Amino acid sequence: MSNACKESRSLLAIHLIEEQLKVLPVSIAMILQPAKAGAADAGGAPVLMLHRKKKQAKTGSAGNIVVDNAQATTVLDFQTSNKTLHESPLEKATYLRVVISNALLSIGMFLKEHDLGSMRTPEIQFLDHVMDAILNANTFKIPQGYIPMATFDGLVIDSSLNGKPLFGDGEQEGFMEFGDAVALLQWLAHYLHKERHFVSGGDAG
Repeated sequence: MSNACKESRSLLAIHLIEEQLKVLPVSIAMILQPAKAGAADAGGAPVLMLHRKKKQAKTGSAGNIVVDNAQATTVLDFQTSNKTLHESPLEKATYLRVVISNALLSIGMFLKEHDLGSMRTPEIQFLDHVMDAILNANTFKIPQGYIPMATFDGLVIDSSLNGKPLFGDGEQEGFMEFGDAVALLQWLAHYLHKERHFVSGGDAG
């Protein structure tokens, strides 16, 4: 792998991680302290303290040369995260995109890990392209000449989407709406339920 390619992937990883860290405080606050979470504007926003495992000593990882070990408690700044969320209507689209993208990635990685992601079902192929777009900063990378095989409920992925956003950002329209993503997950759950019963019935025969 060339240095330029490594640099590009590192930048994508940084972008992905930083977005997660921006959104996590709000998500965690709504679970741990829902009553206080709504009081951010009144100055009552919580500081979220997440405990970590105690470590005997530093590991030999070269990463420790670059970054010191984190403290025993990790602090997430809910107030800043919540303020960022409400400073602009566009931020709501970003926060929703990150949360919904996480669900899509989680399901997609599970399917791949358990050899279910290779099924030629158009909707499974659709999810695979969606995952690629999520991991490429919400942007499709579809090579010219790609023959459309990935579809879901009237949405078709083809090479014309190359370079275009998966989800909109409040200004630029995206290929999918957030409701489409939730519908895709619901469809996958129903499909896998039926697939399981089909396979079980076949084995029984």
